[in-house]
Amino acid sequence: MDIEPNKHPDLYESIKLRFKRCVFASLQAIRDGMIWLIPCLMLSSFALFFASIGEFATGNRAAWIEQLYSLHGAIADFFPYLMTAAISYVLAMQWRLPRPPVMLLMVVFLLTVTQILPSAVMLKTFQIVIAITTPIYAVPVLAKLLQIDALKLTSTDSAGRIVKESLNFVIPSILTFVAVLSVNYAIVGMSSSINVLDYISVDYANQPTMFGVVFAALNSVIWFFGVHGYYALLPMVDLLQEASNLNQATILAGGQVVYDMNLSFMGSFVFIGGSGATFSLVMALLWFSDQRSLRLLALASIPIGLLNINEILLFGLPIILNPRLFWPFLIVPIVNVLTSMSAVSLGLVPSPSVSVPFNSPILLNAWMATDGAMSAVLLQLLNIGVGTLLYIPTVRALNASMSKGDIHLSVFDTTYSRRQEEAEMLTDDPIARAQIKEKDNLLVEKQLVIIGQRDFCLEYQPQVCPNTGKTVGCEALIRSIDSNGTVKYPGTFLPWLEKAKLMKDVDLWVFKQVIKDLDKMQQQGVFVPVSINVSPDTLMDSEYLAKIEKLVRPYANYIHIEITEDTLLVDEQRIKEAFKYFHSMGIPVHIDDFGTGYSSLSYLNKFDVDVIKVDRSFVLSLENEKGEKVFKSIMSIAKELEMGVVVEGVETDQQLNFIVEENDPVAIQGWYYSKSLSLNQFVEYVLKRDLEQAELRLAQ
Repeated sequence: MDIEPNKHPDLYESIKLRFKRCVFASLQAIRDGMIWLIPCLMLSSFALFFASIGEFATGNRAAWIEQLYSLHGAIADFFPYLMTAAISYVLAMQWRLPRPPVMLLMVVFLLTVTQILPSAVMLKTFQIVIAITTPIYAVPVLAKLLQIDALKLTSTDSAGRIVKESLNFVIPSILTFVAVLSVNYAIVGMSSSINVLDYISVDYANQPTMFGVVFAALNSVIWFFGVHGYYALLPMVDLLQEASNLNQATILAGGQVVYDMNLSFMGSFVFIGGSGATFSLVMALLWFSDQRSLRLLALASIPIGLLNINEILLFGLPIILNPRLFWPFLIVPIVNVLTSMSAVSLGLVPSPSVSVPFNSPILLNAWMATDGAMSAVLLQLLNIGVGTLLYIPTVRALNASMSKGDIHLSVFDTTYSRRQEEAEMLTDDPIARAQIKEKDNLLVEKQLVIIGQRDFCLEYQPQVCPNTGKTVGCEALIRSIDSNGTVKYPGTFLPWLEKAKLMKDVDLWVFKQVIKDLDKMQQQGVFVPVSINVSPDTLMDSEYLAKIEKLVRPYANYIHIEITEDTLLVDEQRIKEAFKYFHSMGIPVHIDDFGTGYSSLSYLNKFDVDVIKVDRSFVLSLENEKGEKVFKSIMSIAKELEMGVVVEGVETDQQLNFIVEENDPVAIQGWYYSKSLSLNQFVEYVLKRDLEQAELRLAQ
């Protein structure tokens, strides 16, 4: 298909937009996955920190120091698998897949690939590359394969949903693994034939400054994409380590420093705080950041930053895949190379002549590498200061971008910060949406635990004919009762049950309870119809409607259905069918809260409605002339269409007198007659009112 932009602009833009969304979602998954790894990274980094300090202080590796080094090594070895699991988790949310099996599969894929592929080329560099890239393409492939019915082993839930999902993962997982193995064979095959030195023509011996600039730049670029620069540039690292060893051997033999560019030089004067010279970034954040979270992150980074370790900043800010931080992350170490090599060339600072570990403490490493020269320490401090100045504009840009959603309330001396997830809701970000949904689900689950500990009951509010004084009906109202016996009204629990998609079960419970209560009422001589509120979900589900029919058929003459105007907007055709279904059983349909919707009158024309319930707001408006006219119009329309009317919220004689003056058959539901009552109270109320009305007639 021809998709050139000038021939098919709409198709081209659609493909371009899809591609951008896919790239953004993938980058977001990598970023979020790395952030979740911060606790593991901090544990690893602090283990290395205390081990290095202990070795430096004691001059040997005691058993506890070895254990700390082993802990750091174990976490580092397992880090690619942790990264794969974290990224897979986010992608599983994005593609709406079960997270545990997706995470486990991706980890197994990586583990299998590292065992099958040639071990000689499976350096940590490629392990991390594979750890990042594998879930990026494998999770979407798996998601697409899971949609193919031919690859499913079962379609029944008889053994449970989890068993069904697990079985249906089998064939797609095998096919996805074949794809993963093929792709990674290709990656490793190409990578194993690449030697970084083949593409670098500069010589660290004859062009030390240029070599240092190239090394620093490559290290920053590689780290920016989440790949460990040290391992990726291992051939260059080996050359620099060899230069350090030769310098030290020459000095011990009584000679002069041969190579100004060496690993001690890079560790002491360039990578101060780690790749990107990020100790300067730590200082910039502490002094100039307005965000407390960033300052705390900077403080947490100081102990390990002193040892040229910066994973907390790389993954926590993050620097990786963050365009805002790329340029200073690239420029600062290059500036450090130029500044330090100039100082060494001019004789202001001795060339490093002692090989010191890359993780030696800052300031101390410069002093040791130059055999005790304080000028080296001053040079390192100068580089930290210059680097801080270079990072400041980026920190201020972060302040500006992170404070756009803040609103300061001076009266209360506080600031409202728009939540990140709320801001992301304005973008078409599937990851953000998935995270918001996940948070909402957790909140719903928390509320459901509370609701699940309560008892539920029904109360009945009488509907009285003002002309005869008789109770002509009632509305069933659901209530919950907490452990203290306090009655909770629907607004405290129905919204959560609705979010949890449980309204169909709630409706079914209400019908069952009403039928039980109707039987008890009628045994005591009370024969009045009960109005039951039904949610849209129930009306749209034929299975639940069939269950309701089976329940209500024996009492159909005493059941009325109430729906809100919002329900009529769901699916016009299916709602009409539901109405027809109820009418076939002789059950009338009421529109609750009539007049509060946008197209109330059009509903009366479209749907076969028997009764309208006039909303309480129209009763309250009877206090003014305009409100009276509106109310009279509603009553007139109902009369013309031969519909019954129930008026809600009547509380005063004035309101009742106005309604009664209309001389139309109408039922009143409000506190003027009664609030909602328990079953026994309602039965007593009806019997008492009937008795009073009978006595009144006899007296007349």
